[in-house]
Amino acid sequence: MELDREMLETELRELESRAREAHEEVAALAVEAKSKDGLIRLTLGSHGRLHALALDPRVKRLDVDVLAERIVEMMNDALDLLHHETATKMRAMYPDFPAGEFLGGAE
Repeated sequence: MELDREMLETELRELESRAREAHEEVAALAVEAKSKDGLIRLTLGSHGRLHALALDPRVKRLDVDVLAERIVEMMNDALDLLHHETATKMRAMYPDFPAGEFLGGAE
């Protein structure tokens, strides 16, 4: 009985260690999106937080609505990529974890 408890505690410690490692890896994720014309670049960090937005001075030539549309499109593309990267990391750490379902998409 004591051996079973020790094995369970060892497995629990390993699981906690893997969970910390997965959390750190996901928290460190960052993805970058760049417009096709190279005028707009943004970086999203974990949890979809916008870390950087860079606009080439030539964006002044774009209509404001077109600029806004491109930024929204890039944010959505970057969020999709971030979810994919997060799911990939979670699957690598926890093969049985339904990462796609957890992250709101079918991965």
